[in-house]
Amino acid sequence: MPRSVNAVASRARRKKMMKLAKGYWGRGKNVWTVAKNKIEKGLTYAYRDRKNKKREFRALWIQRINAGVREHGMSYSVFMGKMANAGIELNRKVLADLAMNHPEAFKAVIDTVANSNGQAKVAPVAAPKAAKPAAPVAPAPQPAAKADDLVIIEGIGPKIAELLKNAGISTFAQLAETPAARIEEIMDAAGSRFRVHDATTWPQQAALARDGKMDELKALQDSLNAGKTEVAENAE
Repeated sequence: MPRSVNAVASRARRKKMMKLAKGYWGRGKNVWTVAKNKIEKGLTYAYRDRKNKKREFRALWIQRINAGVREHGMSYSVFMGKMANAGIELNRKVLADLAMNHPEAFKAVIDTVANSNGQAKVAPVAAPKAAKPAAPVAPAPQPAAKADDLVIIEGIGPKIAELLKNAGISTFAQLAETPAARIEEIMDAAGSRFRVHDATTWPQQAALARDGKMDELKALQDSLNAGKTEVAENAE
């Protein structure tokens, strides 16, 4: 069975690298071990100097702009500050080219900046349009009532509290005003697992909690068994 090698792919990788080494001196252009090191080092320098090139050109543009504005009795920093205040959005590359190759145009920019007195140009304001009749303002929506913890009611657990909340009953006041029959309808619609609960005393307990009569609520709950009164329990 022939030996399996990766010659095609490895040769392609080497050819790709050796192509980058074209023009290197001596063995750096045709010997793999030498060329690879030279290429890797050259790519590192290229990455670094792509950043440095931007830095150096910006410094060159600033020097050319500074030399141009000094001929008109202004410094670079003052000129750039007035440029910003006047709202003239010419970058340093363009300004440096004008200062080098188009001194008349550059002088026109300096005159415009000098005559602006540091005031930003304001676009002309159009004549105001006729005011439209004000639309009727809708009344601001009233904030929703803060939900109460219905679980403190004897016989109500987290699942039942969630059912009541989904039905629009989230506070003690709402629960106190809801008839027990309506609560039982909600429980029946939720399934058979909720039908065993007795909601007869829930509005009474909620009314005590709404009024802040927590001692009376506790005394009432001590006389209940899973939310049922002793009379109701004996009747069953």
